[in-house]
Amino acid sequence: MTERSDRPRVVILGGGFGGLGAALKLKKADADVVLVDRHDYHTFQPLLYQLATGLLEPSAVGHSLRDLVHHDQDNVTVHKTSVSAIDLEAREVTLGDMAPLTYDCLVIGLGAEVTFFGTEGAAEHAFPMYTLTDAIRLKEHVLGKWEAADKDPSLVEDGALNIVVVGGGPTGVESAGAIAELYRNDFARDYPDIPQEKARVVLVEAGPDVFGMFKPNLRTYAREALEKRGVEVVTGARVASVAPTRVALKSGDEIAAHTLVWGAGLQGNQLVQSLGLELERGNRIGVGPDLTVAGHPEVYAVGDIAAITDAKTEQVLPQLGSVALQSGEHVGETIARGLQGKEPKSFKYKDKGTMATIGRGAAVVQMLGGRTMKGLKAQAAWGVVHLALLPTNEDRAKAIVDWSGAALTHQRTGRISYESDVNASR
Repeated sequence: MTERSDRPRVVILGGGFGGLGAALKLKKADADVVLVDRHDYHTFQPLLYQLATGLLEPSAVGHSLRDLVHHDQDNVTVHKTSVSAIDLEAREVTLGDMAPLTYDCLVIGLGAEVTFFGTEGAAEHAFPMYTLTDAIRLKEHVLGKWEAADKDPSLVEDGALNIVVVGGGPTGVESAGAIAELYRNDFARDYPDIPQEKARVVLVEAGPDVFGMFKPNLRTYAREALEKRGVEVVTGARVASVAPTRVALKSGDEIAAHTLVWGAGLQGNQLVQSLGLELERGNRIGVGPDLTVAGHPEVYAVGDIAAITDAKTEQVLPQLGSVALQSGEHVGETIARGLQGKEPKSFKYKDKGTMATIGRGAAVVQMLGGRTMKGLKAQAAWGVVHLALLPTNEDRAKAIVDWSGAALTHQRTGRISYESDVNASR
């Protein structure tokens, strides 16, 4: 058991948007704040697809947790370790390779995990897009396939360069659009001997449209923008199985593809199943208006792991970075207020609109009141909102430089592979 001071201890599990937001709002609290994450960095998940396609470098997407919280905050300790168990009755967290931590307040922000819905072979062969490692792994894999095909053209006929993207939501559409632009612009110049028509990007969506959460005019716009970039959009189709070089659809069709990107679904971290709580859809923890867990007023759930009901719409909020950040900040403020003897307030989500990019100059935005935008205006709005989510001014400056450079030159400077050099040095 770790030693404690006389001050209340607030333990925050997870260094994502929710956990980080809570920690930063406890800056002036008279408490010992302990932030636990299995990584020593915060991942800016909305930009993972840009890392995977070489538009951004890892340092623009991953940020040191200790730098972020220690910048001007001396009541936070960061531990890089995994969480093994949570005992809500004993108010104790069991860690992977450290002594257990007791707490006075607990913030659960462990995020979500990719769910493959039982699809055969997906867990072994698909490339999810939820972590920094996922994005780097996909980038290295795709670059490796093109280098291999450059040396052995017979691989092209076997589908080595074909990519199937599963899921017509923001993750799938943004990934498919970015991959298509990488193929049609950068790789067309990098590998002039490989015919572009032999390198397919196929987006598979189970529903009747991509971007099902948007209005019909934005769905149509998104599909047309994808097809303009050379993406084959297949709707009303489900993946039956995934093999290293083939993707089988439930219709019986088979696609020769050595790469499948999975952007089809998330569920709450599996640790929540051991808490003895009644979980909501998607393995998420239901919370009250102040984001506390039922029966445990000292425990809060934030971000992707929490099923947060919007007070205005009475609908469960989506698993977005903005929801995670705002919920984390609310909890941090609530705990700080509680330490001062003040009553908690209900969480009110400030909806800045649902938005996603499709490619250069193409994006969609749908505001809470129903107003929509598309094209360059929507992309500008997307950029402003996501720049605000970035944790530091330095990160914002980096992103602006990278985005501006790509817009002007149509080049992705991060499309280099380190894997072969690393392996050769071992």
